[in-house]
Amino acid sequence: MCQSSCNNSNSKSLKSKAGLQICMGRTRLGSRQDSIVCPWCKDTLIGMETLETHECLIFPIEILTEYQGMLIAALFFIVEKFLRVFVVLFPIGYVVDAMPEWILSRLKVPQLTSANKEAELELLDDFRSFAEIMDFWDYPFEDHLVETRDGFVLGIHRITGPRKLSTAGAHGNDVGSQTEGGASQSSGRSGSKKPVVLFWHGFMLSSECFVCHPDWVNILPFRLAEAGYDVWLGNSRGNKYSYKHVKYAPSDARFWNFSIDEIANIDVPTTIDYILKETGIDSLTYIGFSQGTAQMFMALSRNRLLNQQVNHFIALAPASTPRGFHNSIVDYFIKATPHMLYLLFGRRKAMSLVYFWINILPRDLYVAALDFCVRLLFG
Repeated sequence: MCQSSCNNSNSKSLKSKAGLQICMGRTRLGSRQDSIVCPWCKDTLIGMETLETHECLIFPIEILTEYQGMLIAALFFIVEKFLRVFVVLFPIGYVVDAMPEWILSRLKVPQLTSANKEAELELLDDFRSFAEIMDFWDYPFEDHLVETRDGFVLGIHRITGPRKLSTAGAHGNDVGSQTEGGASQSSGRSGSKKPVVLFWHGFMLSSECFVCHPDWVNILPFRLAEAGYDVWLGNSRGNKYSYKHVKYAPSDARFWNFSIDEIANIDVPTTIDYILKETGIDSLTYIGFSQGTAQMFMALSRNRLLNQQVNHFIALAPASTPRGFHNSIVDYFIKATPHMLYLLFGRRKAMSLVYFWINILPRDLYVAALDFCVRLLFG
């Protein structure tokens, strides 16, 4: 390679994406006999087409941009660590009060009505389990344990019927006036097998996410239970209700040796098999949220029998990648090495920073910040 030889009219040269100019001297590449030795890997390259696609000579400049993005993301997490120390040293109430009005307006902090404020504080702050939420709303339920073939014990829940009539109207909610038919629909199905609905949560969530709203009218599992459906709620391995293994303890690294592949290939089919056997029906309706939809997309694409066992699949906020839909920040994380991902997001307990901020920030401010980040990432 030399600039002088490339200036010769009989020379052949190629400029790579990285700006490197490869000079072929007087060799006329293009025929099968012409060749050149790569100066980096010493491979013999034959023909111009081979030269133009050789990875040593074509260095994508986009790689530099990706590493810059990863560096910016890493700096974000470092800044977040300093913010943690700051909010621990200074009471968060003073920090929120000192925030300029334009920040709050930019975040679009929601204001709850007084009618729902007390219910939300009681329901979301005091209750720590699915059972306590069911007791609050007076719905009959059951807890079931499902063992997978690789030893995980999944905890799933079942709402066995409509709200108890003796306490209907308690907590300021009149169920009968908000349903179309109410309990009469479920009683009309007596003597026959009720249709089954299975809910599945998203990433870092549990079955509680479907029943933790302060307004009964917005809790879909309750609405379906009143309409006469047999409602089940699943839990993926590793969350608070599926935190057991027949062989490994959560402190054992082998307990966490799984991914969404195991959830899609094992947890979902095993749970559905258990529910169908327990209820005696042939198929059910699956309602997934976020990751709960992604794992069902995967399961249905791989499991022929599962396609017969699921009669309807309802995807809420489906987690997939449509053609042309991507975000550069997310791409940087996906393309990073596993060690970088572990450094940023942690091991065993995914994204511990989320748990920190959700426990220390006022709920209205946390929800507004979360919505702002979603708008920033996905528009």
